[in-house]
Amino acid sequence: MILRAEEISYNRVRELDKRTTICFLPVSALEVHGPHLPLGMDYYMARWMAEESGRLFAEKHPEWTVIQYPPLPLGTDELPLAGSMDTNQKTVYTAVVNHGQSLASAGFEYIVVTNGHGGPRHAAGLEAACREVSRTTRAKMFSPSIAVMHATITGAHFDFVEDRLGRSLSEEEKDGLLSGEHAGAWETSFMLAHNPDLVEPGYEDLEKSGPPSFTPLQSVAHKVIDWQNRSSEQTTHLKEVVDQLAGGIGWLMNSHYGYGGPAISYKGVPAVASAEIGAAFKELLALECLKLVEDVTSGRKSALEVRSIASDPRILQPGFWPALGVATAAAAGLLIVLL
Repeated sequence: MILRAEEISYNRVRELDKRTTICFLPVSALEVHGPHLPLGMDYYMARWMAEESGRLFAEKHPEWTVIQYPPLPLGTDELPLAGSMDTNQKTVYTAVVNHGQSLASAGFEYIVVTNGHGGPRHAAGLEAACREVSRTTRAKMFSPSIAVMHATITGAHFDFVEDRLGRSLSEEEKDGLLSGEHAGAWETSFMLAHNPDLVEPGYEDLEKSGPPSFTPLQSVAHKVIDWQNRSSEQTTHLKEVVDQLAGGIGWLMNSHYGYGGPAISYKGVPAVASAEIGAAFKELLALECLKLVEDVTSGRKSALEVRSIASDPRILQPGFWPALGVATAAAAGLLIVLL
């Protein structure tokens, strides 16, 4: 059974067996995605993951009820070009915590937050909000999207894509799919399969592009990470996070001040996109989300164990920068007193 939250009554809510009811809540804002994709690219992807993985779950588990909630058009770390709708991380975090607490108060025990936006602090904010609700209520709230998307865009599921295509990906396609992602090959392919009327012509002529990285941050942070002598896995993970932040800062400086040249609105190689790759990508997103949903609902995995590359780095977490500001101000005040 699949219900839409906006259509059900108070009586219906009270009648539901909350132990076998699962809620899906997409959260992604509108954002500029190159010259060729709609502002709602992430919004469409978040909604697809919620609706399709929810549909598949309902088919496999007919004793359960699936409730689809309207998407929240909220996001942080949005590309600051005309058309993007950006809010701060605290707003995103608070809104998702409040929604989760409301659902938990109503007795719902399973809440899935889907997301199509890869902004580091956006993903971290959503996952932190889910962990907060899971820790403080009886609800099991989690966000599987970034774990699924990160594995996909870094090539972990090329075999699945090739199986669905019935052929091998060409070297040009692989290079394009691995060249980074924001309105690049993956997202352009998704929209060509999902709603080709929303893809403007000319994407086939778009060459590889991406934001200029803020190299001072990258250089210093990499040296600090190497100096800490962590495991190779931790080092690789932390450097990837730093590279994303450096790219984000470079992109902000590019948009506002022309750092690195004219305004850049996409990252990757849209030209290698195709509807057939998009169809495989869509199926993959839904199936991989479904796996994590079934892991949690079956008890094989706790909601707190659903984590992504955005889950752990403290620099990405809600409250880090305000706390750092307070600590810096306190240290400065103490220094003034001592001097």
